[in-house]
Amino acid sequence: MRDMPTVSVLYVSNHLWTGAAILSAVVVVISSLADRRRNRRRNIDAVGFMPWTAITVLSVLATVVAAALALKGV
Repeated sequence: MRDMPTVSVLYVSNHLWTGAAILSAVVVVISSLADRRRNRRRNIDAVGFMPWTAITVLSVLATVVAAALALKGV
């Protein structure tokens, strides 16, 4: 039987944090564009219900934390 290579838990963990950082960075871009679109709307009464500013701030925080953990190698 062929020996399977062992995958370190730390190695997989680094990739998970990197993926989380990339995913939350994508959320930052999307929510920033949506917030900009909401602020530049023609009809001032058509606000919408999504708190794009809060989503942007929280996803920036998640991006920074996940990137720091990925770089640290937790």
